Amino acid sequence: MKRSRILSLLLSGALLAGVLGGCGTSDPQAGTGSSGAASTPDENVTATLTYWDTSDYADLESNLILATAIEKFNEKYPNVTIDVVSKGRVEDLYSALSIAFSAGNGPDLFWSNVGEVMSDYVKNGYLMDLSDLSDSLGWEDVFYSSALANQMTLWDGIYAVPKAQKVLGIYYNKSIYQQFGFEVPATEEEFIDQCETLLAAGITPIGNAGKYAACTNRWFDAYLDVNGGTELHDQLLSGEAAINCDAVVQSFEDMAGMVKYFQNGYLAQEESETTMALVSGDICFTFDGSWVYYDIQNAGGNVEDYGFFVFPGASEPRADTYGDGVFASADTEHPELVKYFLECYSSAECYQASFESTGAITVARYDVIDQAGLDSLNQDILAALNAPGGAYMPSNEMAWPSRLSDLLLEYIDQVALGEVTPADAAASLDETAASIGFYK
Repeated sequence: MKRSRILSLLLSGALLAGVLGGCGTSDPQAGTGSSGAASTPDENVTATLTYWDTSDYADLESNLILATAIEKFNEKYPNVTIDVVSKGRVEDLYSALSIAFSAGNGPDLFWSNVGEVMSDYVKNGYLMDLSDLSDSLGWEDVFYSSALANQMTLWDGIYAVPKAQKVLGIYYNKSIYQQFGFEVPATEEEFIDQCETLLAAGITPIGNAGKYAACTNRWFDAYLDVNGGTELHDQLLSGEAAINCDAVVQSFEDMAGMVKYFQNGYLAQEESETTMALVSGDICFTFDGSWVYYDIQNAGGNVEDYGFFVFPGASEPRADTYGDGVFASADTEHPELVKYFLECYSSAECYQASFESTGAITVARYDVIDQAGLDSLNQDILAALNAPGGAYMPSNEMAWPSRLSDLLLEYIDQVALGEVTPADAAASLDETAASIGFYK
C-alpha cells in the first residue's frame, strides 16, 4: 500500500463513463473496482446485517452512497436485509459502539470518523482489516490519497471504506486581493507580508473562529509541518516522537504570533460569523474547512468571488485533511456478505449518485467528479485535496487521544493569550503523552 501519492489528474469524462458503464458486467467475487449486480441473484442466502449511523446519515433519502450500495447489494442478495439503525448524534453513536463492542455485540457495519476514536477498536482486534479488499479493488487508484494515507498513519492498515474527505485551508476574498494586487502566496513569508500590508491599511487580515480552540489549532498544525517537516510531524501525530521538542515549541510561538492579525474578540466568534465577515469584506482570510463553500452561499456570497489555498509553508505544502468512512466488525457472523457489501459501497456508482445530488467534491472517490463543470472555488479546494506534498491529519481529536488533544486545545488558547509559555505547554503535553501510554 502506498502511503502517499499525488492525484493531480482526474479521469476524463469518457473514462468515467466507461467505469460506470461497466458496473453491471464485472464478477463481484473477482475483486474489481466497479462491482455491480451479479448476473444471477442468490435467493438462497438469508441474513440480516446491522448498520449503525448517526441520525443525519441514517436517512437513505439523503445518504445516497449508502442507499445505492444497499440497492446494488440486494441485486445479488435479495433476501439479505441491511438493517440501518440511527444512533442519534455522533457522540451517541460512539457511546453505543463502546458499549456494544465491549459486550461482544458490535454491529456488522457502522459509520465513523477516521481518526484516533477508532484506534482502540483496531488495537483490540474489533475491526475487520480491509487492506486486502483495498488492494484487490484498487482503492488507491480512485480514492483521495489522504483518505487512505491517514489510515496508514494511524493503524498501518486500511480499516474503513472512505466516504468523504474534508480539507482545511485558507479562504481569501478576491476583491481585496485585486485591490492590493496580491497573488496566492508561495511562501509563509509572502503570506505574512500580505497580512502586514492589510493591517497597515486598516483592514483586519484574518477572521478566526476562536470560540473553538480547534480553529486556532489549525495554525499550530500548519506551522508544525513547517518547523518539524513532514517526517517529524507524522511521528508526532503517531506517538513516535517526543512532543517536548524544538519544532513543537516554535509552532506554539508562531501560532501565537498570528493573533495580532485576527479580528478583535476572536475568542468569542463562531465560524458563521467569520464567514459572514469574509463575505462582507471585513476580513481577507479565514483558515477553515471545505464545508465553508456552502456557508459562503448561505451568507449570500458568490463562490466565484473567493479562493482557497493550502497554508504555504513548504516548497510542496501538505494539506490538512481528515475524513470518515464505513467500518466492519471483525466478529461478524457473515464476513463474506459484509465484504461484498463494502465492495458494493466502494463502487463508482454509489459515489456518483452522491456527487450528482450534492456537487460535493469532498466525496472520497475522486474519479466520479466532473472537473470540467466545477466553479473556481471548488477547483481550488480540489487542488488542495490533491496537494503536491500530500496530507497530514489534524492533531486535535483525529490523530491524538482525547485526553491529549483536550489538553492541547486548552494550551492553544492559553499560549495565544500569553498565559502559558510555549515551552511549558510542550513539556506538559509530553508528560501527559507519556503518562497515558501514547508513545510507541
